[in-house]
Amino acid sequence: MIRQLLPRYSWLGRFLRRRRDAFREKRPHGRRYSEAELLAAAEEFNRNAETYWKDLAADPAAREASMRKPFATVEDASSILYRLGIVLSELRLGVGHTVLDLGAGACWLSAYLNRLGARTVAVDVSPTALQLGRDLFRIDPRQRLDLDPQFLVYDGHRLPLPDASVDRVVSFDAFHHVPNESHILGEIFRVLRDGGRAVFAEPGEGHSHTGQSAAEAERFHVLENELDLAAVARTARTLGFTDMRLKPYPGPEAVTVSPQEYFRFMEGRDLYFPIDDLRRALPDFYIFTLEKGSERVDSRNPRTLRATIVLAGAPAVRGSAADELALAVAIENTGDTLWLHSEATTGGYVRLGIHLLDANRGTIDWNFARVSLPADVAAGASVSVEARIRLPDAPGRYILRFDMVDEGVTWFEQRGSPVTETELIVQ
Repeated sequence: MIRQLLPRYSWLGRFLRRRRDAFREKRPHGRRYSEAELLAAAEEFNRNAETYWKDLAADPAAREASMRKPFATVEDASSILYRLGIVLSELRLGVGHTVLDLGAGACWLSAYLNRLGARTVAVDVSPTALQLGRDLFRIDPRQRLDLDPQFLVYDGHRLPLPDASVDRVVSFDAFHHVPNESHILGEIFRVLRDGGRAVFAEPGEGHSHTGQSAAEAERFHVLENELDLAAVARTARTLGFTDMRLKPYPGPEAVTVSPQEYFRFMEGRDLYFPIDDLRRALPDFYIFTLEKGSERVDSRNPRTLRATIVLAGAPAVRGSAADELALAVAIENTGDTLWLHSEATTGGYVRLGIHLLDANRGTIDWNFARVSLPADVAAGASVSVEARIRLPDAPGRYILRFDMVDEGVTWFEQRGSPVTETELIVQ
């Protein structure tokens, strides 16, 4: 409504703009270096980063804090975990995805992504930081070393990865330390596969004025630059990124309302929402995503998993105890997700699953049989398989329930997909 009034009542537009500018003026702005200054000092900044991590690693308390992140302090944990939840949602991570953690530091984020089933590639200019990351993976038995996590030092210019080799890129509180932002954005574009995305979580306006940032910049001469979102957007468009999306979320402490305000707002009375508090809080941090091409949705990170399963032949199956039967099954992918068929230790591939139930539908063997698919199955496509099952040793009446399973992710029935059942009579 206000937007419709602005052309007619220009005074209202001026008033709102003055209020917006007043909010911005109250914020301390840190130094935003020119591109020429940053490029001239790039090598020095990279060397200083290694000095910083060496000093940290030599201090037992600081080293221990870096290994406990994001739970190093109560104060930091709430902010980091809040933003991390948004970042993970934006990553749209799938099991088995290869994820580049850019500016990984001591690799705490890589550690969490590894435990979620991602193949992590931690990249940093500091060898000391990456050694801390290796130590973190080594001492925690929950880390999945079978996924072959990588720890790669880079020179601050070229990412040590082939073209189109990663599914996702994540940079958490690190990109503002990069002196050659435009060049590194080009490197991110190069190593991302088509359909991939890069997600950034960055401190907002005035970050370089905060006590810790100012102290580290003075002591170690590390780069604490002020991120220019408009410049990032221009560069991303020039490089060929399909889109840039921002998450305009305030910090967890920024917006609080009373029950009356909440209910009135939910009834559509928008004036009860503290929009001024929201606007003030938004520049505290930035979370944005760069997309390269159209996202590929497959069974590693599925959306809608749905199938129609049809058995050939009679409604009941008969056989003798301990015999092996071959059942012809036709399956149609009625969801929107590509089913991968190649087996992987991380999961994320689809198979036909069969449950064995008694006559009263009590579970006897939930994992009675699995049947692999002969090929990937696109949305709307169909496939036929032969399910070879060994009948139970005890004669009687049973029920075979057929469902699809996205291994390591979910059974289709749990996502609302229909199952197919047939009676099994063992003589």
